[in-house]
This record gives sequence, C-alpha cells and structure tokens, in this order.
Amino acid sequence: MEKVAHEETHALSSSIAILGSAASHSGEARRAAESLGAVFLEVPGEARPDLFREARLDVLISAIGDIEKYTATIAQMRSAKVIVVGPASRAAMDKVIHLLQRSSVFAWVESFTSSEFHSKSLQALDEAREARQASESLSMYLEHNESLQRLSDELEVRIEDRRNELNESAWRLQQSQRRSEIMHRALNAVHVSHSIPEMERLLVQILHPQHHAATDAPNVEWVRIAFAAQSRLESAPIDSRVGSVFASPLGASGHIYFGRAPEKPFRSDDKNFLTPIAEAVSLAVMRLHSLERMLQIKLEWEETFNAIVNPVAVLDDQLRLVRGNRALLRGRTPEQTVGRPCYEALFARTSACPGCTVMQDFNSGRFRHRGRSTQNARTLQFRVGPSDNSMFEVSSRPLHQNDRHNENTLSEAGDSALLVHLYRDVTTTVRFEKRIVESSKMAELGTIGSSIAHQLNNPIGGMLSHIQLLLMDMKTLEFKGKDDLYKELKEMESGTRRCAEIVRDLLGFTRRADEHEAHDHDLAEIVEQAIKITELQTRSRGIRFKLELANAPSGSLIVRGRFNLLAQAVRAVLLALLPHGLRDQQIELRISSNESGLEIKTEVSGSVNDSRENLDLTVAEQILTEHGGKLELSKNSQVQQAILSLPHPKV
Repeated sequence: MEKVAHEETHALSSSIAILGSAASHSGEARRAAESLGAVFLEVPGEARPDLFREARLDVLISAIGDIEKYTATIAQMRSAKVIVVGPASRAAMDKVIHLLQRSSVFAWVESFTSSEFHSKSLQALDEAREARQASESLSMYLEHNESLQRLSDELEVRIEDRRNELNESAWRLQQSQRRSEIMHRALNAVHVSHSIPEMERLLVQILHPQHHAATDAPNVEWVRIAFAAQSRLESAPIDSRVGSVFASPLGASGHIYFGRAPEKPFRSDDKNFLTPIAEAVSLAVMRLHSLERMLQIKLEWEETFNAIVNPVAVLDDQLRLVRGNRALLRGRTPEQTVGRPCYEALFARTSACPGCTVMQDFNSGRFRHRGRSTQNARTLQFRVGPSDNSMFEVSSRPLHQNDRHNENTLSEAGDSALLVHLYRDVTTTVRFEKRIVESSKMAELGTIGSSIAHQLNNPIGGMLSHIQLLLMDMKTLEFKGKDDLYKELKEMESGTRRCAEIVRDLLGFTRRADEHEAHDHDLAEIVEQAIKITELQTRSRGIRFKLELANAPSGSLIVRGRFNLLAQAVRAVLLALLPHGLRDQQIELRISSNESGLEIKTEVSGSVNDSRENLDLTVAEQILTEHGGKLELSKNSQVQQAILSLPHPKV
C-alpha cells in the first residue's frame, strides 16, 4: 500500500518524504519510494508554520517540476536534506537557484531510476540523522554544563553566605575549597577516562577516605556503574560488608552507585556533592558510547571495504595508490603498495596499462587537482590488458568534495585522493565473447553452406547425368572431331564431379553442426573434414594440405568429443598459422599416437604471424581445453609449429 502523509498527520511513518501525492508521480517514483521506505507528502499551497513542527523528516525529495510549488515547504524544513530529481536544463537550473536562495540542496540526481538516487538518498538520511544526533548531544551537553554551572554558582553563594555569617569559621572556607578541589579532580577524572572501569577506579581513588579528611568530601569506598541490564543494585557485584548506598540515575541508560560502610549513611550534603559527579558521569558515559559506536562503524566500513572480492584502489592526484582493499593487496602489507602507481601496485608493471583511458586523460592534462576535488575528471568504464593473457574491466569514479563526508576513514592522505578504481577480471568473459562471435560465424557459415549445397545438388546431378549420357551416346557414333569432343566432355565430367565433392564436404560439415553430445570419432576423419573446409578458402592461393598417419595403427585414432567443434579447432589453427603472403605450398599434418593421447603436428614456413592475440587460436585453445586437450605453439624466425593434443577416450 502507498504511504501518504496528509496535512493533519504530524507523526510521519518515515524519515524520507517525496513532496506531492503518489498519484502525481510516475511509477518509477512510486517504486523508488517503496524501495527507500519513503512517504508521499501532500502539502497545501499555504502550509501552516506549525505543520512540520513535530514531523521528524530527515530527507525531502522533490521533482524539478514541483520545486516552485513546495519552495515554502522546503524552507520550513531547514534541518532536512533536500534532493532534487530531474534532468538538467536551463529552466531547471533557474528553479534550483531560486530554491537555493531560501534553502540548501544536498544533491541533484537525473531521475528516480538513476544509480545515484538510492545511494544519495541513503547518504542524505545518514548525514541528517548524524546532524540531528550531534545537535541533540550538544544540547544535552550544554544543558548539563549549565546545570553544573548553576550548582557551582549556588555552592559559591552558600560559601559566601557562610563566610559573611561566620567570619570566625575560617576553617569552613578551607573545607569548601578542599571540597571544590576534590570535585574538580573527580570531574576531571570522569572526563579523561577512556572506559567505565577506569572511571570507577579513578573516582574511588579520589573519594576514598585515605585521600582526604572526612569533613572535606563524602567518604566513598566503592563505585559501580550499571546499565539497563544491570539496573537493580542486587545484580551488581557489591561487597556484602558494605551496606550504605547512594544511587543516582544516568539518564535512561542506567545508574551510578556510591557505597561505604553501613554505619555511615549518606547525608543530604553528601548526596548534593555526589550528584554533580553523577551528572558528569552520565555525560562521559554518553561520550564513551558515541566513541565506541564510531569505532564500530569504522571497523564495519573497513570490513565492508575489504570484503569486496574485486580489487578497489583509491588514487591520489598523481595516480598513486592511497588505499586498497584486501583483494588488491593480495597478502602484501599496505606499506608495500601505498604510494606506488596503480599499474605497478596491482599488475607489477613498469608502465601504464595499454588502453588505460584515465592515464590518457592524465597525460593529456584533462583533469587537474584542485583543493579536495578534481577538475574535468569523469566517470569512466573501460578495459585494459595488463598482460597478454589477462583483461580487466575498470570502473573509474572521481571523488568530489561532497562525496567525501567521512574521508578520514579512507586514509590519512585522504585530502589528495581523487579517484576510486574498481577492477573486475573479465579475461574469461572476453574469451567467451570471442568464442560466441566465432561460433555465430560458424553457425552462419553452416546455414549458408547447407542452403547452397542443397540448391546446387540437383543442378550438378542433372549436369553430371547429361554429360554421362552424351559420353555413352558418343561410343556408338562416328563423326569428325569425335575425339576432341570426347576429351572436352570428360573434362566437364571431372569438373562436375569436383563440384559435387565440394557440395558433399559442405553438407558433411553442416550436418554435424547440431551435435550436442560427445561421441567417439576417428581423429583422421575429423582432420580430413577440417582440411576440406579450409581448402575452400586456401585453394585460390595454391595452398594444399596433406595428412600423414605416423605409427598409428587402424582403429587407434579414436577420440571422444563433438565432431564439428574438433574440426573447427583444427581449421582455426590452420588458418591462424598461414602467413598473409603465403602461396603455392603444400602443408603436412601428421597424426601420431602415444601413451598419453593423440597429437596433430603441423609446421608452416615463411613469415611468422604474431598469433598471441589471434581469435582463431583463442577459440581453438578453448575447444581443446574443454575436450581435455591442449594447444602448444612454438616458432623461430622462419618456421611456426603447432601441436594439438587430445586424450584417449576413457574405457
């Protein structure tokens, strides 16, 4: 159900409000409100000043088109963070400038569905709550401080009255001074303590009878601070020999207990002396709890940062590492990586990664460090190949001043941090993308080949039949030029048979394309099929292939796999090894068998290709790996060799 706050409702059900009714907003806004737990706030044009007095709204969200309507409403909620939603334009900018004259704007996002909307809303909510908590803490601190000051003034007045009334009692003045000194020491001990046990120990040291006269301050033999779960005195670890106790509340969180011997009950002046100390303890306990909470938040943030499985780097204005998560450090200490360039810290390179857009911007002077932000820096997503066998996708985001509210948690050098890089290893993804492209090409080739083959089969069969009929008829006929015509018809028959053979090769290749499960196949048949298809592309250049079987008896060349994929792998290797200018050459392929499996070995002479980034080899290597085999390449200045290995099928 949609949550809507009307004019009569002061206690809203959410700390985030979207101005306007749910019906006036799009479905995207309603879904965004549901994901944030926000309410739609309907406000009349002339809202009463006390309408939002009791509403604890932390974040106000307004569409660009509603700014003028709700400017007065936003101005009344000065403590709330304002987020403007809508595309940037000149008219929108004028509206926002008019709003800024009466209120502040926390963020301006493109739409309710943009990636920044959810994060900016949560960030605004956190900052608003922290500001409110800080304000309430400061108000409480000032209130208690004023109370202490009031009590101190009251004490001085009493001392002054006693001095005027009993001039002869100088010792009373000295007693008051000593009490004030003890009070000061007690309050100072409370505020310098770093833990509850330390606070208890210091108070006992100051208020214990051994450290002052009995008339100077109340004698306290033990102090216990108990919180809500230990609010009853019986649950505190109290010495059974101590029976006189004075308890003072610490707000709503617990109590502080002062104890001494049962024969010395606490008098009213003792309680008056200990009450300010109890109030100071209450403030100190709140301070310790806040500090503990801040430390816990810091630890949680650091654990969250380190829990990211991909490397994350925070870089300074010189693209040097300021902070990295656990995935980036990879067992190294921060001292071993901080201060080093990103490419050196992450990839152990001595120069920038090829294709790094951020380094290109940096070298061209596109952005410069200015104060706590970058000038002309941009959010980027690009891929870099730090090595021949790896590929990373990098998401680069500049750090602006309003994005770094808690920048000290990043690093002591946070003032110079400019960019956050997220690295994602996409090596496998890129390989699969290339393989998908190649598979699509092969599938399309199979479809085209099958269509052409079927279209050509009937005409070729008809031509061959007619030629053979003519040859049969010529045996019974005698005429001038018979021998020459007979030779020409035989050439036509031979050419037609070659066309039929090519069509059969295409059909043989395409008919196996729909093989989805692995079967046992003859490796020689697979290689022959790959040679036939490859020669369709190389025959025009005079390049032929010859298959030889070395120490491989009949029936020992069986491999298990998908026929078409294995033929595609052999064909891809043959095409990758051929130099661009190679012509009129016969290339030998040798199949051999050994204990570990079968090997296909071939060598190509001529200008050697740089095949490290060859797509055909990438596809072939992936196919062989999936079939339990491998591809080995070696080369020198004039010869390039490839060995395709496949295991024997399991019995």
